[in-house]
Amino acid sequence: MVSLRLLRRLADFAMPLCMTGTLLDLVAGVPFAPWVARPALLVYLVLQARHLSGMARAVLTVACTGAVLTALFQPDPWPLLLEGLDRFCFFATFMASLSLLRVAAMRSRLIREAGYSLIHQKPSMRYPALSLGTTLFGIILNIGALSLFGAMIQKGNTLRSAGGDETLRTARERRMILAMLRGFAITPLTSPLGIAVVVLLSNMPQLTWPMLLPIALPIAALMMLLGWWLDWWQGPRPAPGASARARPSLRPLGRFSLVVVGITLTAFLFSGLGHIGLPIAVLIACPLCAFVWLAVQRRRLNGGSGTGRAWALVVRRASTIFAANRSEIVMLGGSAFIGVLITPLVDIELLNAWLSSSGLHGLGLAVTAMLLTLLLGQCGLNPVISVTLITALLPDPQALGLVPEVLAVALMSAWTLSMMSSPFTTVLLMVSAFCRRSPYFVAWRWNGLYYALCLPLVIGVLALGQRFLG
Repeated sequence: MVSLRLLRRLADFAMPLCMTGTLLDLVAGVPFAPWVARPALLVYLVLQARHLSGMARAVLTVACTGAVLTALFQPDPWPLLLEGLDRFCFFATFMASLSLLRVAAMRSRLIREAGYSLIHQKPSMRYPALSLGTTLFGIILNIGALSLFGAMIQKGNTLRSAGGDETLRTARERRMILAMLRGFAITPLTSPLGIAVVVLLSNMPQLTWPMLLPIALPIAALMMLLGWWLDWWQGPRPAPGASARARPSLRPLGRFSLVVVGITLTAFLFSGLGHIGLPIAVLIACPLCAFVWLAVQRRRLNGGSGTGRAWALVVRRASTIFAANRSEIVMLGGSAFIGVLITPLVDIELLNAWLSSSGLHGLGLAVTAMLLTLLLGQCGLNPVISVTLITALLPDPQALGLVPEVLAVALMSAWTLSMMSSPFTTVLLMVSAFCRRSPYFVAWRWNGLYYALCLPLVIGVLALGQRFLG
């Protein structure tokens, strides 16, 4: 009985062991560290396999099948398999780091205060407040930002608050839901801590996050302004006296912005001082900042430094904390693993020659990669998988007359557009559950015009980027 309990506790710490081994390997180059991370990851996958979502289970099945086929048919399979496992460990560590940050954020009173102040702004300012707020919260909370804002919208948008007017309540719900969805969707274009940036920078090491900003930020800003204009154009006029009510201060949002900036600067500080890439710096900064944030919260409760109580909380809740993102861990890490196994099977020179002869080069290649990602998203393939495979298999973009930054931002834009249009994504499924409507209805009836206007806008900015950076 004691041994069984001990095994369960060890299983709870499989992911922390994987994180520790991965960081020791990446940062310090400790020789035995990968042999801590790899077995720990495998234990974690075995324990979590039956709890995965359908898409994650399919990715894990393909990864396992690919590993078996590689072991059977490759002349020297072990270096390839170990490289794939190391990539899996890297992305698993990244997602687990975000889980720790989310735990600290969801326990913070500041988060609740900032969210409340955003929800209760006057109608003319509610869209930019909600949209920018969800983008900001999404940097720290990831998908948890939708849970937080969705619950607040449900609680705040009652028939009583609309003066008994069901039409007004429904219109206000639609506007707030779309502001939340669109704001969260542009996170891949704006967040240095996001999954999209880590995937792209890991597969395109010649790039850095600041190199992407001259193209990514204008796209994000134009999408934000377009959404705000559509909200004004499509929305009903406010009821008399609605704007006269006192609105909560946005100071909590300002304080939360400082937290986000602090975490981001910590990642850049580690990157600069340690001469390491931003993705690796994020793996260090996120858990450290999460622990400090938890410690400050626990210190406020009972005095003292709070570190002991923060540590006790993480140890006690380890099984819950590190299981929360299991499907995302498998989809992200499994896609990277599959990409490593597939890459040697592709003749890059032959693919390069075919792309050149087909006319798919320059801006056309970037737009095609973006549209392919969007199409696969409509068929149920998560952008994590399609973007990982595209970046792993494509030849050097510069050899095909394409600026690498343009390709990267095109894929980031596809990630953004997929989140707000594919009825299979977790984002749309969560949003449709909050408003009790079909994801197809939200994606194409509510958001279809915005999506249609965004596509040419994105292509236009990519064209300018190709022209001025090429």
